[in-house]
Amino acid sequence: MRKCFAVLAVLVALWVSFPAQAQSEVSLSSVSVDIWPEYDQPAVLVIYHISLSPDTTLPATLNLRVPAQAEVFAVAVSDPAKGLLNAPYDRTVQGSWATLKITANSRDVQLEYYDALVKNGTTRHVVYEWAGDYAVDAFAVALQQPTSATDMVTDPALTKSSAGQDGFVYYQSALQPLAAGQAFTLTADYQKATDALSTTGLPVQPTQPLNASTPGRVTMSGLLPWVLAGIGGALIVVGIVGGLYMWKNGMRRSSASRKRHAQPQQATETGAVYCYQCGKRAQPGDGFCRTCGMRLQKDD
Repeated sequence: MRKCFAVLAVLVALWVSFPAQAQSEVSLSSVSVDIWPEYDQPAVLVIYHISLSPDTTLPATLNLRVPAQAEVFAVAVSDPAKGLLNAPYDRTVQGSWATLKITANSRDVQLEYYDALVKNGTTRHVVYEWAGDYAVDAFAVALQQPTSATDMVTDPALTKSSAGQDGFVYYQSALQPLAAGQAFTLTADYQKATDALSTTGLPVQPTQPLNASTPGRVTMSGLLPWVLAGIGGALIVVGIVGGLYMWKNGMRRSSASRKRHAQPQQATETGAVYCYQCGKRAQPGDGFCRTCGMRLQKDD
C-alpha cells in the first residue's frame, strides 16, 4: 500500500511540474517594451520586442500574460527576408490576466496591444506591468511622452532623453535582468489639456528612401512628354472648333449678303415702274413722271 502511495505521489509531482518544465524550455535574452500613451488611440499602446535565447528550440511556444482588458492588435515574428509576419496564437482569460499562447518559429517576436488610459480632467494616469512569465537577461522600458503633455512623473524614475528624430521625448529605464516570476510595474502621471493624439501632428514620411526607381513616383522628365502631348491635343481641338465656328459664321454672312442683293430685283419683279426718260421710280398710280413730266409706260 505504501508503494502505491509513493508511486502516486511521484506521478502527481511529475504532472504538476510538467507545465513548469515546458515553460522553462523557453528563455528570453532580451525584452524591450515601448509604452506610447495617446499615440494613435485614446489608450496606451504597448509594444513588446522579444528575443528568444539562441539555445531555444524552434518552433517554440511562448505563454505571455497581458491585462485581460487589453485589446491585442498584432502578434508577429520577424523573418530576415520577409520582415514581420503574423504569428498564430490563442487567448485565454483567467482573472485580471489574459494568457497569449504564441507559436514562434523565429527568435524575434513582436506583440502589440492597447491598454486602458485613466483620464481625470487634464490628468492622465498610466499603469504597465510585466507579469514575470519568463526570466529575462536584459529588460528595459521606454515611455513616449505624448504631444502637448507636461509634468511627466514616473515610478520608478526613468531617465529623460532629448527629442529624437521622430520629434518625441522618451523616458527610459536602464537594462536589468529579471528572474522568472519577478514582476516589473511602471506608473506614469502627466498633464494634458487636449485630447489630440500624438499622430495628429506627425509629418508624412516615406516608408523607404525615394529614388528614380520607386514605384508610383512621377518625375518631371517623365511627365514632360505627357504635358506637351496634352497641350498639343488641346490646341488641335481649339483649332478645329474655331475653324468650324468661322466657317459657320461665314456661311451666315454670305446668305445674308445674297438676301440683301436680291431685294432690288425682287422689288423690280413685283411690278415697280421707272421713267424711261430719267430713270426715276414712279409711285403707284402715277401716269406721268414726277421729276421730268414724261408720260409713263405701263405693261398692260
